[in-house]
Amino acid sequence: MGAADVFSMGPVYRPADGMRRFLSGTPPVLAMVAMQDTLDLLAAAGIAAVREKSVALTEFALRVADGILHPLGVRLASPRDPAERGGHVTLSHPAMRAVTARLWAGDVIPDYRDPHGLRIGLSPLSTSFAETLAGMRAIAEAVHAEA
Repeated sequence: MGAADVFSMGPVYRPADGMRRFLSGTPPVLAMVAMQDTLDLLAAAGIAAVREKSVALTEFALRVADGILHPLGVRLASPRDPAERGGHVTLSHPAMRAVTARLWAGDVIPDYRDPHGLRIGLSPLSTSFAETLAGMRAIAEAVHAEA
């Protein structure tokens, strides 16, 4: 079977050999079953409530950042206006690459974005305000340790 046979769309399905057959197409049903509870939760809560909690979490994170991270030289890289911001907050400081590595070592898992950005995702269905505060405090401790 040649490359044209593997990737062409024709009247007969001929899967590629080995793992290549999983490169595209319908997602595996068993993997999608795990999403059902989350989809049910989203439907029950409603997207407006999810967005409301998202805005509340990110606003809370910004207030905490202003209080405990700004004095350490950390700046906000995300828009302050919630209409221009999603459920992530990006914080900027020259030591953020090392801070991110330190946080990962302590099981706090933000994303690092060049240049100097630490991005935290605040999932409104599963993240509490207490967890957000704990994460922000961990960031402050890591920034202080890297200074």
